[in-house]
Amino acid sequence: MRNLRSNNKIKAEGGTSAMTDLVFLLLIFFIILTTLISPPNIELELPSANPTKPDEKPEVVKVSVAADNQFYVGDEGNLVTKEELESTIMNQVLMTGDSIVELSGDKTSSWESNVAVIDIAKKNQLKIVIKTKL
Repeated sequence: MRNLRSNNKIKAEGGTSAMTDLVFLLLIFFIILTTLISPPNIELELPSANPTKPDEKPEVVKVSVAADNQFYVGDEGNLVTKEELESTIMNQVLMTGDSIVELSGDKTSSWESNVAVIDIAKKNQLKIVIKTKL
């Protein structure tokens, strides 16, 4: 019997040498191109400025949330309820003249209490700083 299969088989492999050469030539092209392009060396005489003293620390409204979720407002730490919190913060803002709220929350206090202070600051367009320890 004769073998009907052909001995000439077509291999489905692609040559990678042409692709490697192309990538190598592109790499050389971009290396040469980037060395030719350099930013212009323009000499500039920059203006001088008088050094100013930084402003003193801005006044902040201190709000503390204790472990038992009690709110304390001001430097003295006046105890306020959740209902009185917004009006007390806004009174402190009017007295200090600055719109920064410093939130110090105990790590065991509930998130809800801390978020209540953040919501009040956001609602009244106040800046808020959350105090942490390193």
